[in-house]
Amino acid sequence: MLKRVVIGVSLACLMGGAAYAADEPPPTAAPAEGDDQCSQQLATTEAAVQSKVEANALSEADTDKVNELLDQADAQCTEGDLAGATKTLGGVSAMLAKTK
Repeated sequence: MLKRVVIGVSLACLMGGAAYAADEPPPTAAPAEGDDQCSQQLATTEAAVQSKVEANALSEADTDKVNELLDQADAQCTEGDLAGATKTLGGVSAMLAKTK
């Protein structure tokens, strides 16, 4: 009988700890204004590059260079360097403007 009481009390103590746990959703960090703007510019430029690639308007060397610049701009966005990313994306846009 004592064994059952001890087991019951032990289970009640173990289960009682779960009652203190709060079921709150994890906090979600809203993207900063600069991050959202940078991501938007990057997505727009990537779409323009994709359309040029699909139209075969870029040579293989130009495509490689543009992809490197897009990777660089993505890294700058991740680091929070909006000015640097904008400048890099401007270079990509200039390269795209020179094509057919």
